[in-house]
Amino acid sequence: MASLAARPAARSALSVVARSSRLSGCQLIPLVIARRAVSTQSITPAEANEILVKQRANRPTSPHLTIYKPQITWYLSGLHRITGVALASGVYALGLGYLFAPAFGYSLTSTAIASAFGAFPVVLKFGIKLLASFPFTFHSFNGVRHLFWDAAVELTNKGVVRTGFTVLGLSAVTSIILALL
Repeated sequence: MASLAARPAARSALSVVARSSRLSGCQLIPLVIARRAVSTQSITPAEANEILVKQRANRPTSPHLTIYKPQITWYLSGLHRITGVALASGVYALGLGYLFAPAFGYSLTSTAIASAFGAFPVVLKFGIKLLASFPFTFHSFNGVRHLFWDAAVELTNKGVVRTGFTVLGLSAVTSIILALL
């Protein structure tokens, strides 16, 4: 109701503006009277879905990452996240295994794990050690790399690429050395 009462006041204000300016009243009328015709129709949800599917088919798709050249920073960022999840998952799995193993008649003491691991063939021991040591070394070295970035060191494109390859090299060499121990 308040909007209906405000309309005559707005028209009288426009007529005052029209009298005080050089514009005639007929030039202001289209501004007040102009309306947009809207028509609606009832459709079923299936018809609405069909219209939506047709509209989506005409939309352009974003190229996303396919238009960019892959960079080492992408791969190392993903690998850092993956190794972090792998390390945390290993800690939780060992903790839960240690907690629930006695309920199933198993022993996960250090002595039991060491004797079971000692019975494996040398190649399998090396593979397990490498599988366990690479995520740890990579995540550690890449974390140090991020600390350097926090100190505003090596933030140029060349520095980022150089430190990325350095992290990969150090991780590979260190994890092999740890696996050979």
